[in-house]
Amino acid sequence: MKKFDHDPEYSAYLDSLPREMLLSILEHCYNEIFVNDRDGRIVYVNPACIRHYGLKPEDLVHAKNTDVFQGNWTPMALDYAMDEKRIIFAKQRFIPADEELVTILTPVLDDKGSVELVIGNVQENEITHWDVSYKDDDLKTGRRHKSSHFNSNETPIISRSFNYWKIITELKQISDSTIPVLLLGESGTGKTYVAEYIHENSGREGLFITLNCTAIPESLLESELFGYAPGAFTGASSKGKIGLIEMANNGTLFLDEIGDLPLYLQAKLLDVLENQRYIPVGGTKMKHVNIRIITATNKDIDTLVKEGKFREDLYWRISTFNTILPPLRKRRDDILPLSNFFLKLFNEKYEKNKTFSQEVLSAFMRYNWPGNVRQLKNMIERLVVVTMGNIIDLQKLPETMFRENRNTPDNSALTLDERVEALKKDIVRDAYRKNQTVRRAAAALGITASKAQRLIKEYCGDLQKNYEG
Repeated sequence: MKKFDHDPEYSAYLDSLPREMLLSILEHCYNEIFVNDRDGRIVYVNPACIRHYGLKPEDLVHAKNTDVFQGNWTPMALDYAMDEKRIIFAKQRFIPADEELVTILTPVLDDKGSVELVIGNVQENEITHWDVSYKDDDLKTGRRHKSSHFNSNETPIISRSFNYWKIITELKQISDSTIPVLLLGESGTGKTYVAEYIHENSGREGLFITLNCTAIPESLLESELFGYAPGAFTGASSKGKIGLIEMANNGTLFLDEIGDLPLYLQAKLLDVLENQRYIPVGGTKMKHVNIRIITATNKDIDTLVKEGKFREDLYWRISTFNTILPPLRKRRDDILPLSNFFLKLFNEKYEKNKTFSQEVLSAFMRYNWPGNVRQLKNMIERLVVVTMGNIIDLQKLPETMFRENRNTPDNSALTLDERVEALKKDIVRDAYRKNQTVRRAAAALGITASKAQRLIKEYCGDLQKNYEG
């Protein structure tokens, strides 16, 4: 392998550097660094590969580049660098994550001019657009620059998932219309976040007002939503009260957990949707508004309609446009981008400088995230606050993460009966997580309540205390 033509003193200095220090530099480099031999076999890759592919170095080393990435990269640039024996700058797409990366490939030649190694340096294509911690003027004044990305009023959508961006693109296309939108999906999938994104792209000048239909006692829900006239009931203000519908005039009203809205209020809400009008509690005069209504639920409204718990006409109206937000376990490409986003967010909020160890990022990728994005966000906030040093390592993670990971069987080593049993367990746990009561889980699974009770007791003992006391 050819060496650089340094003067003897500097060459001696380089030779004196400890191997451990040089390896540490490579291991801690933010960019992905990989080395291929002349046969295209990966002989080294640093832990940054986890961020890009969700694979650890030990998953890649000794494998041939074509065996691992053939069909996943476009274009495959390694052969160009080896054939042309020159540095190649390639903009490539990693297809599984729909992620654009910039790769710099540098051939290293032996004494005969043949390619001995190819060194790759990989970074995200959008890195030049990232907010920097220090800008030129700040360096001159010693002033710390706060990222405008987190101070702006815009709601950022963090995703590398093609399917998720397809949903967001559709929502943006209808954001400036007046049609109602129904957001479906498990708890914690970011429905409020997406609703706010729709509002911000709607061009509406009014406020974005939210109401969780389960957060307010049913006796107060009507007056909270529609407001009330002066002296409408005992204890009412003599001045009356403006409801959330009026507050959202010329803006957007987001009703979360719409499946829990009482039947008697559903008729009044339908009138607002159909005619943009309502009468406050205890009032006699009709009020007119101009609002966009977005609703969300983690319940099966089709079932609620069949059970007579939700008006069918209201269902058809609120679901003029509806979409299902996928759970985080089906957005694995987004786990690391979201983790880094929340880490930066809470570092700024608490004026910290925490970083994740690569082992923590690997654990994040393996975990199932039953609480979805909300669970990830809350966990990272906790980790930023309670971690004493600047490195968030495995010891700081909740034991439940490791317990659930350990309980996930390697299906390749199981018998047929064991695989069936593991699949049945996953189905029951998933149904119980989504529905949170035995009765609703039984309906979702199409089994009797007594059978559901037995299966939930067998497979979901750790969840029951959270959902049913």
